[in-house]
Amino acid sequence: GKRVAIIERGPDRDQHGQRRGGGYGGTCVNVGCVPKKLMYTAAAHFEAAETAPGYGVEMGKPRLDWGALAAKRDAYVARLNGIYTRNLDNAGVTHVEGLARFVAPREVEVAGARYSADHVLIAVGGRPATPPIPGAEYCISSDGFFDLKAQPEKALVVGAGYIAVELAGILQALGSSVSLAVRGAGVLRHGFDPLVQEIINAEIPRSGTQLLTNTQAVPVEKDAA
Repeated sequence: GKRVAIIERGPDRDQHGQRRGGGYGGTCVNVGCVPKKLMYTAAAHFEAAETAPGYGVEMGKPRLDWGALAAKRDAYVARLNGIYTRNLDNAGVTHVEGLARFVAPREVEVAGARYSADHVLIAVGGRPATPPIPGAEYCISSDGFFDLKAQPEKALVVGAGYIAVELAGILQALGSSVSLAVRGAGVLRHGFDPLVQEIINAEIPRSGTQLLTNTQAVPVEKDAA
């Protein structure tokens, strides 16, 4: 029975063009699980074409239209944003787009308008962490992966967690030449079943991805070209 308002920053970027906000649905819908699974599904079609001859099915060599894939992916995400917005409307929830800041106890301001409530819940999520190395501004995060306008011919993915493994695998399956650099002896070193670790670390090189172990990040330089 409470009157409820939700404040969402909305699509927003910093001076370098990096995302700072998305649509309704949070990280999962905008730059996480949902768009990643759509890219994964495209990669799975490529792998199916590779293994199909073993079942007597000749599919030929697939070709990817990255722009078309990205457009369909983004349209799917936008549709989900709309569903969330309509659900909020149907539930009688007031939704406000913009950046909120506290101006008093239990009172925030958004674009000059003030909103007060008995309870203010802060649930703003997080953002990818960028290593403090010179030239890091020339790199992209997992968020930036979904902003790529064209398929990279080559890609270096830095990280040993599951997100790095997923994105490296997707790019490799879609035809990019991929290297995966990690600080230790392999990927998924923490919190994963040893059998999963063993299989994944063996499968990455077999898939064609170059696994670079025991590495340290160094300054990044932008090529003059």
